[in-house]
Amino acid sequence: QIIQPLLELDQNRSKLKLYIGHLTALCHDRDPLILRGLTPPASYHLDDDQAAWEKELQKMTQEQLRDELEKGEKESAELQEFANAILQQIADHCPDILEQVVNALEESS
Repeated sequence: QIIQPLLELDQNRSKLKLYIGHLTALCHDRDPLILRGLTPPASYHLDDDQAAWEKELQKMTQEQLRDELEKGEKESAELQEFANAILQQIADHCPDILEQVVNALEESS
């Protein structure tokens, strides 16, 4: 019931982390100062053991699952906000990089 949305949310978080990693790498290649003042949320550095986490979900009560879902939604929102902040910095400092990002996104979809 709740487990499927949790797994989807976790997959979305993983994609966001990859996306953020790609954006920060682009910035570091061009000009690390683009990222000045931006601090990734704590959840960006968490690297859960996926298999162990999925096993743990099976043992949780409905309330624990709801708490886990709430935590996941909060972390996803923080990651999305951070990605948006990076994009804004890129747009302000190096619009040509933003064009590369948009082109890459269009090719991958």
